[in-house]
Amino acid sequence: MSTATMNLAEKVLALPIDERVILAQRVWDSVEHFVDPEIEKAWLDEAERRWREIEQGRVQCMPAEEVMKKARASLNK
Repeated sequence: MSTATMNLAEKVLALPIDERVILAQRVWDSVEHFVDPEIEKAWLDEAERRWREIEQGRVQCMPAEEVMKKARASLNK
């Protein structure tokens, strides 16, 4: 990320929440037409499949902190 972009991000994050929401929606509106509908559908299908697995008890969730701790440990081996 360029310095100009980082500076802009800092300014945006300092805005009140309602203004950030409006700005986020405008930014999304400007790029959403670049999303491939087939890829979007594939991600939604995958998210729904994973949600069903959780709901059915076929997989068990882990706290993000624990996942990151294990990932860091495996990288340090």
